Amino acid sequence: MIKIDYDKCIGCLSCTDKCVCAAISVEDGKPVYNEEMGCIKCMHCAIACPENAITFDGKPAVFSEELPVMSETLADDLESLVLTRRSYRNFKDEPVPAVEIRHALELTAWAPSSSNSHMIKFITVNGREHVEKIMEIIMDHIRKTGQYASLLPRFEKGMNPVVTNAPNLILAYAAKDVWHPDTDAAIALTTAELLLQSRGIGTCWAGYLRTFLNAIPELQEYVGLPENCTFCGCLLAGYPTEDYHYIPERVARADIQEIK
Repeated sequence: MIKIDYDKCIGCLSCTDKCVCAAISVEDGKPVYNEEMGCIKCMHCAIACPENAITFDGKPAVFSEELPVMSETLADDLESLVLTRRSYRNFKDEPVPAVEIRHALELTAWAPSSSNSHMIKFITVNGREHVEKIMEIIMDHIRKTGQYASLLPRFEKGMNPVVTNAPNLILAYAAKDVWHPDTDAAIALTTAELLLQSRGIGTCWAGYLRTFLNAIPELQEYVGLPENCTFCGCLLAGYPTEDYHYIPERVARADIQEIK
């Protein structure tokens, strides 16, 4: 619950128009919190307060009292990161340390989500032995059911379109009754992916893997998917062996219609 410290509050009312729920109104020239309006815990009121006079559930509502100093080249650097991001499918044997992946996923708490709910959760698979076990279960499923049997010729040629040779997997999941899980997962994983690639860690979206994870109960048991949950997105991860020298042309450019 939001609480305003009136000993600190200077009555600037910066918090009132920042609340997307209209949960902070003005009474007698002071901001007043109305719990019935339904706070979504975005903390915009707190970060707009110059006196740090707002807390949530008795704890600080701001992560840091200091904003990071942005480089003058940030916009250009970010554009370069987007342009040079690649879908990597060939990785070194060395797995990415779990702490690196955890750090990237922890930062997704600051990514947008539906009503600031952050209902997407993650399972990380670290180490090729676990990835190989997952592939064993998938291959057994394909042979028994014939589902995606068209992949078999690729496997016979030494190709693996499901997990390639990735030593790490990032699996995003949510409860089946969550609103917009695919959108929230895509935003969260894209946020993590950009941070990982900026640190030299290659990633690739794994659509086949998500399909098999949702189709095979044995696989769900192996990775520890909770009951009544579904996978919303998956990434392969690892240190890439691929080197690229140019930015590829895109035949299909963004189709943009402007209303002026």
